[in-house]
Amino acid sequence: MWMRPRGQRALADALAGARKHAGLTQSELASRLRIDRTTLLDMEAGRNKALSRWSEAMAGLGYDVVVVPRGAAVTVREPEVAPVEGGHDAPQA
Repeated sequence: MWMRPRGQRALADALAGARKHAGLTQSELASRLRIDRTTLLDMEAGRNKALSRWSEAMAGLGYDVVVVPRGAAVTVREPEVAPVEGGHDAPQA
């Protein structure tokens, strides 16, 4: 199971989905993470400001987050870029 969550709500849903896929309750995962269950509940409900800001920052920088099972083989191919005026690179359309 892999996911490409885009935005805070999708990251929250990805966390809840991964937890359920692992067969864990919120209490069990919170215990493993050594956090309060209410903290995990807020994360899964999309009410975590740090997660929200992190998601917005990555999107603002033009990055996607890909969630894969640990140990999975992942191949990433960089988009082709062409130099633009001013010395910066820009993705080719």
